Amino acid sequence: MCNKPKPVSTELHQRKLLCLFKTESSFKCLHLSNSVYPENNTYDSVKCVKGFTLNISITRKLMVFGYLMPPLQKSLTDCPVSACNFIEDRRDWRQADLLLITDGLHPVIQRPHNQAWVAFNYEPPYKFPGKSFHNDMINFTATYRSDATIQTVYGYYVPKNSQDNSNTRYQLPEKNYAKNKSKLIAWLVSNCFSDSPRMLYAKLLSRYIKVDMYGACGGSSCSDCLNMFSKHYKFYLSFENTMCKDYVTEKFFHNALLNNMLPIVMGASIEEYERIAPPYSFIHVDQFKSPYELAQYLNYLDKNDTAYNEYFAWHGHGDVYVWKSRPQCDFCLLAHSLQYIKPTWYTNYESWLSDSCLNRQPKWKP
Repeated sequence: MCNKPKPVSTELHQRKLLCLFKTESSFKCLHLSNSVYPENNTYDSVKCVKGFTLNISITRKLMVFGYLMPPLQKSLTDCPVSACNFIEDRRDWRQADLLLITDGLHPVIQRPHNQAWVAFNYEPPYKFPGKSFHNDMINFTATYRSDATIQTVYGYYVPKNSQDNSNTRYQLPEKNYAKNKSKLIAWLVSNCFSDSPRMLYAKLLSRYIKVDMYGACGGSSCSDCLNMFSKHYKFYLSFENTMCKDYVTEKFFHNALLNNMLPIVMGASIEEYERIAPPYSFIHVDQFKSPYELAQYLNYLDKNDTAYNEYFAWHGHGDVYVWKSRPQCDFCLLAHSLQYIKPTWYTNYESWLSDSCLNRQPKWKP
């Protein structure tokens, strides 16, 4: 008899409030998370922040120094604070109030004293060359990390009941999510050489259970892969290409959850997944001592529809969103708030990027 892996974290689902202002007596907080959690907007009061009135009669100037990174758009329609323009000509970078650096490259000459720099990227450190930054050049960060100035996420889950958390258990769904699914594990992968041990783990796992690989790494081909997976496969390998703090991509939210497959995850820690995932919605490789033990549990779920469907009980109790954030709104609000903010100076930005990935060793053994 196989026992269900137990969640590790008991932390409640928290909506992120970003503290930007520090006074002698208290923190003054801007609700910059309104684009990350749309259901928690404070748009009607965002222009007046804890006694500080933003002067939106002045148009602030933003500039993307690098490539335009989705889902960032230059349209500020419906943003709570929209009095901003994007500068198009890179030669005019000195005129920007906020410089958004997306590819690690930046002007090498001295920065204007009234300009703030934001390192903005959705990718992990090995794709974002921190070495190209000079020390003491970056003031703010906008990345997937929860400790960034602005957290930019690939996806998120919003429960209908704000009291629900990672330990919440719901009744079994009426729908049988195992029905007509005759295949076990699907994996769509294109990056064959990554920082994580995901290729090794998949190879070891395939010794004990059927794993069907699709994509550029020697697997089968398919035209409408995810649609096909959702009809025939019970499990999906949501293995990230690096094991970094808080790094959870669309492989989890879109490929698996929104296509009604049970994700088997590798990348961030169990606790970090629990903070952003629907309750009891995934299986983490670190919950098992070896790929063999995981295979045993998956075989058990394959033969037990009731146990399998428990992972889908969250359906109807919340919603999963993918690529719904609007970072341009956050950046415009930040640009209007600079006069109240004491900027951070990253003396070693490369270390800040990479420290959250170093020494993250897998807990399983081959």
